[in-house]
Formats: sequence, C-alpha cells, structure tokens
Amino acid sequence: MRRTATVRLDRPITEAAELAHRAEDLGFDGVWVADHYFHRDATGALALMATATSRITMGTAVVSPLLRHPALLASSAASLAEISDGRFILGLGAGGYEFASELGIRSRRPLGLTAEAVEIVRGVFAGRADVEGETFRAHGAALRFEPRATPVYLAARGPKMLGLAGRVADGVITHGLSSRHISYVIDRMGVAEADRRPAVVLMLDVQIDEDQARARDALRPRCMTMAGGSYADELIDVYGLDAGAVARLRAALRSGDRAAAQGLVTDEMVDAFCIAGSSGHLGDRLEELAASGVDEVILSVDGGDLPTATRHLTDLAKAVVR
Repeated sequence: MRRTATVRLDRPITEAAELAHRAEDLGFDGVWVADHYFHRDATGALALMATATSRITMGTAVVSPLLRHPALLASSAASLAEISDGRFILGLGAGGYEFASELGIRSRRPLGLTAEAVEIVRGVFAGRADVEGETFRAHGAALRFEPRATPVYLAARGPKMLGLAGRVADGVITHGLSSRHISYVIDRMGVAEADRRPAVVLMLDVQIDEDQARARDALRPRCMTMAGGSYADELIDVYGLDAGAVARLRAALRSGDRAAAQGLVTDEMVDAFCIAGSSGHLGDRLEELAASGVDEVILSVDGGDLPTATRHLTDLAKAVVR
C-alpha cells in the first residue's frame, strides 16, 4: 500500500515545495494538495514541487471543474505531467463547501457534471474533445502539444459517484476506515476484474499521541464536516455510526454553531474517519487497511509554521514509512 501525505497551501508556495522535497527524503510515495480559491494556487505549487522532487508522485485531492473548465484542467494536467516527467495525478471532485455559500455556484447534478468533465479531459488527452453537456461543452478542444499519460482519480462517497469512478477513472479518493466501508467502495465501483479496478485511495487525518483520548480530542474539529456533512444516509451504518448522533451533528453544523458541533463529534466518528493514538496503533491500522483492499492512504497531520510542519511530517514518516 502506498503511503502519501498532504501538503497544505495555506503557506508560501516555496515552503510547500520544501515540504514536498522533505516528504521525498523521508520515503513517502507521494504528496497531494487541495485546490481552494482562498489558498495559494495549486498548479503553481505543484509545478514548484515537481522541480523540487524527482521520485514521488503528486496530485490534486481534489480540483473542481466548476473553478477550472475541464479543457483547462486537461492542459494544466498535461503541463504538470511534463514538468514532473509523468508523476502527476489529476484528482477531480464536484466542489467544496464554499461554492454555494461564498461563490454563488450552484451544482445541481454533481454526477452529471463530473462525468462530463472526465469525458472532456479524456478527449483532450486523446487529441480532441467534442462534448455537448448540460454543464460543460467543448467543440474541437485540443492541445497544441503532445500530452503525457495522466491518471484521473475521482472523489466519491455515494454509490452513483463510485459507480462512475468504476467506469471512467483510474482511482477513487474517498473517506471511511471501516472494513465494511472498503468493501462497499469496491462493490459499488462494480468492476469484476481485479486488474481493471481503480485504485482505492483513502484520505484521513492522523494524530500521533500515546494518550488516545487526547489524540481524539485534537481530531474532533478536523472531522466535523466529514461526519456531519451531506452524504447518503445508507453510509451512516456503513461507517459504523449512530444515525441519531449524526443527525444532531448535522443540525449543529447547519446552524453555524461550530463550537456546539465539535462537542457532538463522538469517539466513533473520529475513529470512522481518522486515526488517533500511538505510532504503533497507527502502523497496525494501516496494515489492516492494506489487507482490506486499500491501495493508498493520503495522510494529513497538523500544520503550523515550516519547522513545526516539518517535524510533524518527520514524526509521521517514522510511524508509517516502511
């Protein structure tokens, strides 16, 4: 199982490149960045990270086609693949919480727009995209240079998006650590042949501390939205959560009272989406995930200034890099 790490872009891009270089030195297999309008630009950061490294993969987890037209995404991906000598992975997702509330972007059909985006990206990679969709259109969109092969991963939680990932993607980026959830993801992708199954990639936050209760407390604010956000109700049981507890957390989040919401994050919610505890416990949990069919974990630890972030990354490597 590949062990990769997140690099946050709430810091200067040059520091992000330095952290990517450090991650490579520490033995991680790759690094990932999120793409938000309010942080540093992901494509600029990834270009610097590519020149600062020589072995690790790097990717977006994730970028939305609602912020960048799929044809532009294809061009950016091909450029980053060229800079990194084929080490770039394009992770796509429909959108973040800020879209409707801050940007006024309405996403009526996430499944449809994601399918259209992948079709355009794949078309551009193949030479030409001609798509007349409900959200996106491309009429003879083509690059003026030869693109490198670039994997496309989809962010997915619900059964329909997982099914789309099984049909059109090289990997799926999702959340949820229970073995039942991993089986759910693989089953809903609907790919019978093991050699054709998209890679199963889990994103999770980690807090290393011999005091597990203290580690869980540190993780509660980091998994509020994951546990109490909008997702298919059938997943509540798959995640191993109590429906009433999830309903109370969702209500608190909708009210905007994040302090109250944090108090409603149960230990079960933390353990469903994060790993809290000693380095030995972390290592054991990762081995369990690998045995259940997970191909890659994207691990996120606390940030802080560059020395602090470097220390956290180093501590993480000691626990997970084999």
